Amino acid sequence: MGEEFARRLDSYGLDCIWLVARRRDRMESLASELKTPVRIFSVDLTDRAQLDSFVDAVREESPSISYLVNCAGFGKFGMTWELPIESTRGMIDLNVTALVTITSGCIPYMAEGGHIIELDSLSAYIGMYDLNVYASTKAFVKHFCNGLRKELEPRKVSVTEVSPGWVRTDFIDITVTEYKVPQRVFKDTVSKEDVVDQALKAADRGKARSICGWKNHGAAFLSTHFPNFAARTWRGYFR
Repeated sequence: MGEEFARRLDSYGLDCIWLVARRRDRMESLASELKTPVRIFSVDLTDRAQLDSFVDAVREESPSISYLVNCAGFGKFGMTWELPIESTRGMIDLNVTALVTITSGCIPYMAEGGHIIELDSLSAYIGMYDLNVYASTKAFVKHFCNGLRKELEPRKVSVTEVSPGWVRTDFIDITVTEYKVPQRVFKDTVSKEDVVDQALKAADRGKARSICGWKNHGAAFLSTHFPNFAARTWRGYFR
């Protein structure tokens, strides 16, 4: 998802794009495709020392940030008590701690009229059977965005929460194969290109959230207004 955001932002006439991820080789390959100058930061975002070093780099450079996109994250299926503790901590470290740390570290350098885009999930709307830890981290992101939006109103910086639903990536194939999750769980998917296109349009318009696809809009509505029904429907996929 991050690669697609970088490709789209490449046409925005920015002075520089900073890429932050673990795999330097993939970032270097992506950078070779872009016209915009690129800075590469190879960072394991679950390692707090490396995370702090990146925030220190932001402070030293003091860049004027027009777009901040946080889209790193991962999730694992499994009952809460059956997940390896390393997986549980990893989801919290990446989906919550890294997101908040980077956002907080970049806000002082956000330009007036700038945009923050936080990748959330439809799972944030309800408690989810067999996906509870991941969904709970995303519920935090949703709540965080709601509060941050209010805090940044005086600075005229928008905060857009992106809840894409299931995106067609390798994650689905790996999950079905390794974790024996029923294929019907992923029956409705969207493309990463559509997710990014709608997210950037929403951000540029100052919208609070972006949900890709009418079925996902329906799922968000049901989950918001009929959470017990939505939770039972989700549980039914596993029977």
